[in-house]
Amino acid sequence: MGHPPKWDDGTELELDWGARQRGPEPGADAATDGATAPASAPEELAIEARAGKGAPGDPRNMSLSLRQSLDAVLTAPRLRMRQQREVLEMLVGWEGRNRYEVCDEQGRGSLFVGETGDGWASRLIRNFWPFYRARLECMTPGGMMALAVERPWSFLFARAEVFAWDGRELGTLVQRFRFFSRCFDIVTPGGAVVATVQGPFFKPWTFQVLQRGVEQAVIRKHWSGLLQEAFSDADNFSIEFHPSCTDGRLRQLVVAAALLVDLTYFDNRKSGNLFDAA
Repeated sequence: MGHPPKWDDGTELELDWGARQRGPEPGADAATDGATAPASAPEELAIEARAGKGAPGDPRNMSLSLRQSLDAVLTAPRLRMRQQREVLEMLVGWEGRNRYEVCDEQGRGSLFVGETGDGWASRLIRNFWPFYRARLECMTPGGMMALAVERPWSFLFARAEVFAWDGRELGTLVQRFRFFSRCFDIVTPGGAVVATVQGPFFKPWTFQVLQRGVEQAVIRKHWSGLLQEAFSDADNFSIEFHPSCTDGRLRQLVVAAALLVDLTYFDNRKSGNLFDAA
């Protein structure tokens, strides 16, 4: 089997990712109300020049403004992820679009995460259609898409595809069956498992991110208050990175994993996955 590829130099991953085609233009279709005006023309040219180069999600190939917006995700020891719910959703139990804000401990905004799809048709699908699919787009305060997470409906095990800022596939999160724990593998497009997200049976609100058996990060759900916990599925999470977790691509995938953890284990809407509540 051999060891999973190292992400420090990116040489082996270039074989998996380097030839992949570019996806949608970054910054198109802002997903949340928190996103502001799109990037300026010089910035768009800079993004265009870097798109499709190197390994997907590599901070070295991001524009300066994108790296600055993602500074907390790439370097901070701890992030907070807060789900946003409107009062009307809490009172009547109507499921709207998933929305989150990701920031550092000082409250410095880094990403605004929003679920795509608006209008009454999308609202009906979210609340009544059992084969529900979700796409979350992570936007910078300047209106550029930094990350996208697509979660298709699945019959047995949840999964999500993660796309970098230029639309190329960064990795896949795949739920695995375990008797006494909840588990996701973080997999490259080439099929290599680079890390595992594991939730111990006796710690239902804690998920460890392990790389070759060594803990690199911890995702924790926190008490959101009596009103929110009783009447809504709005959740608060923290992501704590160990000092050894310096790889920017892995850190972005850990943020995506936190979103999938919430959708899979703490979202009250019915997704059709038989193992969601396991």
